[in-house]
Amino acid sequence: MNVLLNPDVLRSLWEGTRISLVLSVLAAVGGLVLGVIAALAKSSAITPLRLLGVAYIEVFRGTPLLVQLFFLYFALPQITHVVLPAFTTAIIGLSLFAGAYTAEIVRGSLNAVPPGQREAASALGMNEAQTLFEVLLPQATRIALPALGNQFIGLLKDSSLASVITVTELLLATRGLVSVTYQPVALYAATGLIYFLLSNLASRLFAFIEYRYNRPYRTAD
Repeated sequence: MNVLLNPDVLRSLWEGTRISLVLSVLAAVGGLVLGVIAALAKSSAITPLRLLGVAYIEVFRGTPLLVQLFFLYFALPQITHVVLPAFTTAIIGLSLFAGAYTAEIVRGSLNAVPPGQREAASALGMNEAQTLFEVLLPQATRIALPALGNQFIGLLKDSSLASVITVTELLLATRGLVSVTYQPVALYAATGLIYFLLSNLASRLFAFIEYRYNRPYRTAD
């Protein structure tokens, strides 16, 4: 365990942890945006949009993240002749993957909002955009938060797969340290503990947000 007291080792673990967090947060934001768009497309009455939304969700939910990352990093540059940095590719891949699952969370949450809310918004003279952003999405957010929290925790752990395309996140940083120090037990145990602490912290954060959102609505006096 003395290896964990080495400042260089701690610095490498911290840098890997920081990159994993940045990857996860950026991918979560990107996945949320893509998920909302895909959910609205899949629910659209416009056939081409609906088919596009369904195709995106089915493709990225039906194939492993590892295959998607390999395709984006190794195969896509041969097709498009555009080479992106590994970090950028990882963010795109994780966002696309997360977006497909987020889309179903968002769609299910929107469908769970009572139909009377849409009817009430229409009676008040709201258009479709106002109804969506001022009535449906705020209520759907309450319903979706627990599932979105689980999605983020899963994404945090899935970010370790970015190591296969040379992104020096926490797992790859640990593997590099193991190859130098020959101390796999201590280093992998420390890495597992870091993932556990990050996941636990994320769980508590989403629980707090969920608590805040679940407070009763304020009513007019």
